[in-house]
Amino acid sequence: MLIRRLAGLVGICVAAWMLWQTIEPIQMQISRGSDLITELLNPPTSLMRLVSTALMIVGGLLALAALPGGAWLMTAGAVVFAAMTGAMAGSGADSSLWSDEAVLAPFLLVISGVLVFRHRK
Repeated sequence: MLIRRLAGLVGICVAAWMLWQTIEPIQMQISRGSDLITELLNPPTSLMRLVSTALMIVGGLLALAALPGGAWLMTAGAVVFAAMTGAMAGSGADSSLWSDEAVLAPFLLVISGVLVFRHRK
């Protein structure tokens, strides 16, 4: 039980950091006169990062509280996050745009694997 809670806490922290890394540039562009829809959909990776990190945070909170469904939400968010990273790398985007994701996506998949395969009480 302690391992699941620690995995949930680590997942929350990493996802929250990546959420902040997504929100900060969006806020900067909005303050310069851009609108929210343009920033979320151009490129669409911003919206995908927001959704995936939100799923991981909610899943981590459920796992931390030992409630059912947290592991699957964390896994869904981690899979979307990893798929987005692979799509960015495969499309030839600059590596500075996806280098953090390339390091954290496998780590988040391992964390979600711990939550899925480690049983609750």
